Amino acid sequence: MSLPRPVYHLALRELHAANGAVFNVAAGWAVPMRYGDPDTELAALRGRAALFDLSSRSRFLVTGTDAVEVLKAVFAGHVEDLEEGRAMRTVALGAGGTIDDVALIARTGGIAYLVSGEPGRRAETLARLQAAIQADFDARADDRTETTCLIGLAGPEAPLVANEHLSEALPARLQALQCMAFEFHGFRGLAIRTSDTGEDGFEFMLAPAVAQHLIETLHAAGTPLAGHEALEVARVEACIPAFEPDLEPGLSPAEADLDVLLDVPGGAEDRTLTALLFDGVGVPAVATPLWAGDERVGELRSCVRSLSLNSTIGLGIIESRHALPGRELRAGADRATVVAKPFYRRRP
Repeated sequence: MSLPRPVYHLALRELHAANGAVFNVAAGWAVPMRYGDPDTELAALRGRAALFDLSSRSRFLVTGTDAVEVLKAVFAGHVEDLEEGRAMRTVALGAGGTIDDVALIARTGGIAYLVSGEPGRRAETLARLQAAIQADFDARADDRTETTCLIGLAGPEAPLVANEHLSEALPARLQALQCMAFEFHGFRGLAIRTSDTGEDGFEFMLAPAVAQHLIETLHAAGTPLAGHEALEVARVEACIPAFEPDLEPGLSPAEADLDVLLDVPGGAEDRTLTALLFDGVGVPAVATPLWAGDERVGELRSCVRSLSLNSTIGLGIIESRHALPGRELRAGADRATVVAKPFYRRRP
């Protein structure tokens, strides 16, 4: 009998509660689901900029002259080519070649790397990092998940907000997947130019007190907070897979459609994580079987209602031979059509 999964709480929970947050558990963390209307929060993200707390993501600091060897033992891709001040997205692969974690690795110093991974994979990835440190290695992996905060700022006006209220150097010096230390009101933090919403943005790793000050500063200047529900819609619109629920069943990078994007080995190609557009207004549950006629061909994973598209959209794991744009499927009583990814793409 498995033990109940522990529930972790954000360091800034009281700040979120004071701003009207409604909490629920996602991937083992009690996170703000919404502060008011999720559609309004998503509209701010798409139209201007929004703030959100990403502190449920794992954060490990891997340091030492052999740090890169440790990372190479755990993650796919060309970690050894990562230059100081740059970041890369990659995956950790299990023994069967399936994705075990999706991570962002930032080289913050000559022999220092920040690894940010999926919320529900924290213990597993930390164990793999520590197991990769051989007896004669000069390396260590420290868990900074509960001693730091990770704050996101994204939207078409995110660079302007960062320039006006945080640091002029951030939008000026940071291109996509670059990182740099910056100073905010006398305190140091780390900024990475990245976003999982389909919009331009930043992620800031800060001490909790500094993170609270940053949120209060930007919120007072008119940047709204967005909760998990709005972020999930943005993520699915952009067709960015999350470990829970999309990759949990055990997908190879090729099946997750990440091998070319991340430049990692593809592996098995029997199934495909596919974009689905539904005819109805309901939102079918995760793991709802997908049918082509009388044949079960896969299962639904992420599924949300998109106000901007006025449609229910989702990501489903489908046998590759059925994952063709225009193919009609059924999820329970709902009809779905396979469509090209993504649902949403920011216009330049």
